[in-house]
Amino acid sequence: MLVLAIRYLNGWAMAAADGAKKEQAEWPPHPSRVFMALAAAWFETGEDPAEGDALRWLEAEPPPDIACTDAEIRQSTDRPTISYVPVNDSRVGRKPPKKNDLGKLKEAGLAALPEFRPRQPRRFPVAIPHNPVVHLIWNNTPNEKHREALQQLATKVICVGHSASLVQLWVTNASPGAMWTASEGVTPLRLRIPSRGYLDALQRQHNRADVIAYADMTEQIKTLKGKEKTKMKTAISERFGENPPRSSRPQPGLFIGYKRATAADNTDCSRSIFDNNLLVFTLLGKRPSLPATLKLTEALRGALMSTCARIADETLPEWLSGHTTDGKPTKQAHVALLPLPFVGSKHADGRILGLGIALPRELDPEDSAHWLGQFLYEENGLPRELKLFAGRWLESRLTLEVREKPPVNLNPNTWTQAANMWASATPVVLDRHFDGDDKWEHAAESIKKSCERIGLPRPREVVLHPVSLIEGVQHAREFPSLVRKQDGGRRQHTHAVLIFDQPVQGPVIVGAGRFRGYGLFRPTNTVQSYD
Repeated sequence: MLVLAIRYLNGWAMAAADGAKKEQAEWPPHPSRVFMALAAAWFETGEDPAEGDALRWLEAEPPPDIACTDAEIRQSTDRPTISYVPVNDSRVGRKPPKKNDLGKLKEAGLAALPEFRPRQPRRFPVAIPHNPVVHLIWNNTPNEKHREALQQLATKVICVGHSASLVQLWVTNASPGAMWTASEGVTPLRLRIPSRGYLDALQRQHNRADVIAYADMTEQIKTLKGKEKTKMKTAISERFGENPPRSSRPQPGLFIGYKRATAADNTDCSRSIFDNNLLVFTLLGKRPSLPATLKLTEALRGALMSTCARIADETLPEWLSGHTTDGKPTKQAHVALLPLPFVGSKHADGRILGLGIALPRELDPEDSAHWLGQFLYEENGLPRELKLFAGRWLESRLTLEVREKPPVNLNPNTWTQAANMWASATPVVLDRHFDGDDKWEHAAESIKKSCERIGLPRPREVVLHPVSLIEGVQHAREFPSLVRKQDGGRRQHTHAVLIFDQPVQGPVIVGAGRFRGYGLFRPTNTVQSYD
């Protein structure tokens, strides 16, 4: 194992996540940025061969895990503070202005002074972490030679990101628990990473040797005369042509997804057809109550379908649309859209804090990344701010939840941790209408079959009641009925408690409305009487 520790000496990190725009602060630091800081120290200190070999070993390793705290972003209103900074030194022409043009004469004399240089607006986005120490953790162990070279190189790094973002780097054996781990498919974060050949690419872009050689030769030519001067001009032309060599900006590395590190899945638990790694969105703006679930999930589905269809310009796959190419409902597992309400605590009021997307567990990560990547992320890898519209009733925004400590109900683990007993946060929609004195026994039996339909074991017991066991959840009658497409009939729904003989892992989403936000269960170990 290799652990590279970074301490931000000022207590903050100054780096722009969105490149030239410089409007959003980068946090956590991208592995590619840290690698470039190491590479810059290598270029500027003589390019020691052992350090170069160590960097080439590092760039070929799988992406590191990242251990860091969350950070506050310094900003004014919606964007970082604008500062006005002097431009580079102004040149004063060799030919002075005429003596009778006093204005130009004064301007020519003062243009070289900093206080008289024009100023341009600049933004310096800053992230202020709760703990200024970050650890990058590679699981493979380098040989002793590479470790010593990286330790030596780390001591030469003075900044990561902006030159004012001063740091101390060191190699350590202490490994704190990872907060973010690299993952395929769609994830809350996308970070840039180095890859094989990245150091050589940076070296070509930096072009240090040619830039220095050209500067030396052009200075030397000023002292030469006659044939020697002509010979030097020919040498410059043959080596560099008509254009002087330049040191270009480094290109960003490859993007890869990062997800929040969690405890390993319990292999002893039964799991449904839905993946427990939920995509969670924070709802910004208006937060309606839980009975508005159908309207919210419908708005999210509309945005998802239209955006993916426009971006990919292909027929939507069944796992995404929920329909076959001829418009019939698919028999395959497909995405489920979930409300994530403020429930389960003393003062819970049932308002929807965010929305979630549950993907099919067997979905190919490359397939999900292809269809959802551009819907979720901007070109610079930052989460996209999504807009939701539902006529005059709703105009809101969503953004991926990436906070270190999100609200409890926006933490995927709240809805997916293994448990024997589960209570409904939204009513379960029954597969069909039941009548007679024993209709609720038949309804309970249908819910047991619904559990088996999504890959879960048959519950030992199903308790039905119009009131949820979870605090803050509204009465079942307050939720609009789901309407059958065939005949416009209204489906029955009810709250429920599921009790299994062994722990099952969520998400648990059952019933006819499971893909539209109904039938969402939350694990609970609280036994409550309905009397």
